[in-house]
Amino acid sequence: MNRLVYYAFFTACTLAGCKKATSESSMVTPTEKTDDIALAELGKLAFSNITTTGAMITGKVLNKGGALVTSRGICWNKDPNPTIDNNPMEATSSKGSGEFTVALTALAPSQTYYIRPYAKNKGGIAYGEQQVLTTADIQSVTFGSNPIFIVGSSIAYYDVNIISSGGGAVTERGICWGLQEKPTVTDHKVMNGATGTGKFRIGMLNLTPSTNYHLRAYAINETGVSYGPDISFHTIAKGKVTYTFNKVDNPTAQQLAAYQRLQVALDSAVWYANNYTSATKHVYLNYDPGVPTADANNEGWMRFGASEGYQNIRTMLHEMNHTLGTGTTSWWSQAIINGKYSLANANNMLKMINSDESAVINGDSMHWWPYGLNQNSEVSSSWDYVYNCLIIEAMRKDGMTSHSGAY
Repeated sequence: MNRLVYYAFFTACTLAGCKKATSESSMVTPTEKTDDIALAELGKLAFSNITTTGAMITGKVLNKGGALVTSRGICWNKDPNPTIDNNPMEATSSKGSGEFTVALTALAPSQTYYIRPYAKNKGGIAYGEQQVLTTADIQSVTFGSNPIFIVGSSIAYYDVNIISSGGGAVTERGICWGLQEKPTVTDHKVMNGATGTGKFRIGMLNLTPSTNYHLRAYAINETGVSYGPDISFHTIAKGKVTYTFNKVDNPTAQQLAAYQRLQVALDSAVWYANNYTSATKHVYLNYDPGVPTADANNEGWMRFGASEGYQNIRTMLHEMNHTLGTGTTSWWSQAIINGKYSLANANNMLKMINSDESAVINGDSMHWWPYGLNQNSEVSSSWDYVYNCLIIEAMRKDGMTSHSGAY
């Protein structure tokens, strides 16, 4: 038996020649013989979502050519008849039906490109029909139209919303303003400091009280300067809130510490009131350790107790609200009906602050909310102090206190 096996092997070697065995991975099965494999066939490309820098491209392998398609995609160039030696991009996804997609990016705006599909099998590389793609032109920047509601006597803020970059790159954005309609960047302007699209809040300083202004948002991309709609606003009269801080002649160390905290709170609250309301009021601040928290009346008398947690801006503004008429006047009892503030101006201000057309101020016999600054937990940022003053000014328009000058 061994002799037979040896003889058979020897015969095979002498007849066929002794050669190295072919590995299984490189063997060609009878159905995949290279001589019988045709090139794949490809359908016409389709373009969608064409932008300034690219497009989604859909292709289809119609016939595999009798072998497995190992690679498919597109090749592109600015010159006709591109090949995979130019800019090949393999499909990002493919289906069993032969359809495939390619996300083509990093192109230039307003540029014509030649694109061909390709598919590779063991027969070679097949190319489909060439198609022409022209990328979109860069357009002007698109803005939303928002009302301006943060308006004080010499300060105003506007919430800009850049909806679209126009397909380009927004390299500068901000607002410009002036006394005439449709101000430009050659008038007063302030830059946001960031780039791109989206929402941002930006302020105008050193305005003149009781004055009509116009503003426009602007943004710069490859097409130049784009402007948002013209927004008009009117600054309010500067507030005239003044104070007397009653102190003992020879304060203790504990009293001195309280005086220092209350002085900071008082000066800050008066600044907010004078810049974001047009109220005229003289208030009297008193430190009284016997007062549990703090209280005030419409005559302008304010008392603060020994608790340091209330010796702050939040409480000072809250008590100042009482001196102006919230919870301390007959007008207040008429303004609050069934737990809701019933007058238009203050409720409209809340709607703009919250961007909520259903928003209504809640209230009771003494307090109101939101933004009434009733508890320290209600303060998340200094904007809550601004919103408090804006609503107080709107309540004044509703008749809470008399006022002079036009709004």
